[in-house]
Amino acid sequence: MFRHSSNQKWFAVIMDLPKSKLGLQGEERVDAVNLKCGPILAGSLLMENGFFPAYHMRKDSWITVALDGSVADDKIKMLLDVSYQATAPKVRKKKG
Repeated sequence: MFRHSSNQKWFAVIMDLPKSKLGLQGEERVDAVNLKCGPILAGSLLMENGFFPAYHMRKDSWITVALDGSVADDKIKMLLDVSYQATAPKVRKKKG
């Protein structure tokens, strides 16, 4: 799992899951990553191959991405950045 050092919030969790946990046929295992994103983005991604409702996380703001080559590396990197930013500590403005 990957966390921000300052607030300890997760932004990525890499797992080795049976395919059946993702709603797929079979018990062979697949590497996957959970990433945080907004509900609109999550909804649109779920229509694409390689994306699944989040395993073991809130399904409205997290997605599971199969790491089996079905999703382009560039897309995974972009979503990793989205997840990192979504869980980053909030910058507070000083009152002055």
